[in-house]
Amino acid sequence: MGRIVYSAATSHVAAIVKNPNADPARTANLDAAWTRMDAEIAAAELDAVVVVGTDHYETFGLDNYPAFCLGLNAEFDGWGEFGAPRIRVDGAPEAATVLLAGLTGAGFDVSRSHTMRLDHSFMTPLVRLPSTAATKVVPLFVNCNTPPLPSSRRCFDLGTALASAVAALPATDRVGVLATGGISHWVGVPRFGDVNEDFDRDFLRLLAAGRYDDVLAWPDAWINEHAGNGALELRTWMVAAGAAGGAAADVFAYEPMYPWATGIGVSRFGAAVPA
Repeated sequence: MGRIVYSAATSHVAAIVKNPNADPARTANLDAAWTRMDAEIAAAELDAVVVVGTDHYETFGLDNYPAFCLGLNAEFDGWGEFGAPRIRVDGAPEAATVLLAGLTGAGFDVSRSHTMRLDHSFMTPLVRLPSTAATKVVPLFVNCNTPPLPSSRRCFDLGTALASAVAALPATDRVGVLATGGISHWVGVPRFGDVNEDFDRDFLRLLAAGRYDDVLAWPDAWINEHAGNGALELRTWMVAAGAAGGAAADVFAYEPMYPWATGIGVSRFGAAVPA
């Protein structure tokens, strides 16, 4: 049966690509973390990567805004918004079809798309982690910004179900999960540009201790108040954590990137490549 051999998370703001040297003292630390993660992804020899992200009203609008959606394309194009690159990446429609069936069978009513395009929440990490872009991609959209939102607990459970669904793939298949979003940032509101370093460090500390129940208990209103509406994207991290079986995180780096208006975290859940 197939198995997940790598699960990780990183922030996704488009400025990572558009303005990569905004604060050289801090971006050097982040660059080292992304380089390390990219090398681990390459070493994992993945057959597919499930990239868990959200959308900023590029692919989905108020005519159709699902809680979860899996992309079944053979190829995925980027929108190129906010300075994000217009690249094309290969999909894994056969694997995505198996995963969709497994998630549906587990009680998750996941939508599907055969024409899905990807905004910067997906494309930024794919550019910064070229080993992921070189692997077949299965995008998993999670609604993180248009209430009602799936709960953080529901997202963690979705990750657990994803790991079970991967088991239905061929025995030789090696799958990665890459979550992308957060950490603290305020979007389209007067506090835009703020970063809550204390929140970010506490969040990463809890992940490093494997204390996911603490994070899953945070009400959305509390997250919104203390870390901004952008921090609701931490749902994507919970999917990756659930896919890794709740393994404690190895935090590669954190920087409060005020020029990017976002707290940036880079973490792996569990071992780099399990035996």
